Amino acid sequence: MRRTPKLLDHARSLRGRCGLAILSNSGDGAREEEERRFGLSAVFDPICYSHEQGVLKPDARAFERALERMKTTADRVLFIDDNAPNIDAAEALGIRAVLHCDNTATIDAIERFLAD
Repeated sequence: MRRTPKLLDHARSLRGRCGLAILSNSGDGAREEEERRFGLSAVFDPICYSHEQGVLKPDARAFERALERMKTTADRVLFIDDNAPNIDAAEALGIRAVLHCDNTATIDAIERFLAD
């Protein structure tokens, strides 16, 4: 049986092909815990945690602050989330978005975005 690639493994493989960032609704201690468990700062920059930014997704300001930190525009971003209201909010700002349902479909969507 073929192993389904994990998203974090795929993200690591994208280094040098595109910029990678995280926009996450979070609470105190999230940065430290996720860094300890996954080493996210070696893959993603910036990492935008809601408790640090002062605003939660799906508020448009969360996306706008992340775009500012990424030094990019909405049309150059693919946003992935497992929460439909967050997808809708991103799309309302002109960000292409994918609702994450399974790793294989999400990885395929990432590759299509990068091929465009």
